[in-house]
Amino acid sequence: MAMADRKIITSVTGALDICSNIMDSANNEVVYTPPPSVLVLGSQFSLRKNAKKLIQKGGCMRSIADFSYPYIEEMRELLEIGEGVRHISHYQGIFLLVGDRKESISSMSIDVESLSIDTPVVALWSDDSTHTEYLMATFETAWEQAIPAAERIKGLLKEGPQNA
Repeated sequence: MAMADRKIITSVTGALDICSNIMDSANNEVVYTPPPSVLVLGSQFSLRKNAKKLIQKGGCMRSIADFSYPYIEEMRELLEIGEGVRHISHYQGIFLLVGDRKESISSMSIDVESLSIDTPVVALWSDDSTHTEYLMATFETAWEQAIPAAERIKGLLKEGPQNA
């Protein structure tokens, strides 16, 4: 049996490049749990374009985010391209992205509150099936507990931006 590849990533740009590559090479499904700031940064790294491409060829994109009023537009854009998006309050879990249950990147250390292109991160890229299955189990558990993004958006619009 071949040993799985693993690599530590220490920059946001490196992590986003790997996310883009995993999404680009996926044929069936990509799941991920982005901090909302990653969604904004991700548009600079073709992530939305790659998501749309996967969905158009019959693949599935699903994401779970803890998002507030300022991120409504990003969430709507994901819903418009056909992505399955859910919200979970106070999600303090790891950032993860898994492509076709074969390849993944997940955070080991990330400051999601002040995340920018220059923020130091520690993430693990891997094609280790055991690690990928663990990440998928984590995602599926959170997915079951999360509410549809459209429901969250409706609630945020009712509350208004003052609670953002």
